[in-house]
Amino acid sequence: MSNLQIVKLSSGEELLGKVSDLELDGRQLIQIEQPAVVMIQSHPTEEGKFNVALAPYAPYADKNLVSIMPQHVVALMAPVNNIIEEYNRIYSKIAMPKEKKIELAK
Repeated sequence: MSNLQIVKLSSGEELLGKVSDLELDGRQLIQIEQPAVVMIQSHPTEEGKFNVALAPYAPYADKNLVSIMPQHVVALMAPVNNIIEEYNRIYSKIAMPKEKKIELAK
């Protein structure tokens, strides 16, 4: 597996990143590239929805890779499009326009 996923840990933390399997010294590990912590802000919006924020997880890790033992993983989830877009905005080296709009010259 090698795609953007949310990894829920037994500690309760939820990490978002590019997830892959790794074997090291005969042990199976889950590796997360460019991990970010998914945080739910405690104050709901006017519509009653909660905001979600992303923060770097272990930004000091070599090559921005974190390896986790599978027994600490509670669940793997596919993120919704809004989270994927925000993650890509933060971690992508390509500048993306804020508006999805194409204007044609006259």
